[in-house]
Amino acid sequence: MSLVKLQGTPSCFVCGNENDNPRSLRLNIFWDDESRYTSISFIPDESWCGYEGMVHGGLLAAIIDDAMAWSIKASDDDIYVTGKLTISFRRAVRSGGKYVAQGFLERKEGRRAYTSAVIKDEEGNTCVEGEAIFIRAK
Repeated sequence: MSLVKLQGTPSCFVCGNENDNPRSLRLNIFWDDESRYTSISFIPDESWCGYEGMVHGGLLAAIIDDAMAWSIKASDDDIYVTGKLTISFRRAVRSGGKYVAQGFLERKEGRRAYTSAVIKDEEGNTCVEGEAIFIRAK
């Protein structure tokens, strides 16, 4: 496995830098060219939580969305936007834990890109699953 850091988008809520977006989570996105997936490691803190100790589902959806979007961007310079996003929460994601999101481009059909993603804990348990259809912008 050889992960290459992707540049990210400066103003992005998930991967942006603090100069362009001080509210960004500032997560690094990596690409595994051999296995063809994105990887985003993170350790959420209390500021990410909805209920005490439990990470807000909206933040997890944003991370899943970025993992999938960058799985397309890693091989295509066109801009794709989320058309449909489906999320399943399997286990609680807790503050202070170590997690990794992985995003996969499943296939492209015309202007549509079909993707999937997971967030796993450090024991390898699936906590969140997602699927999305992205549409290539005109």
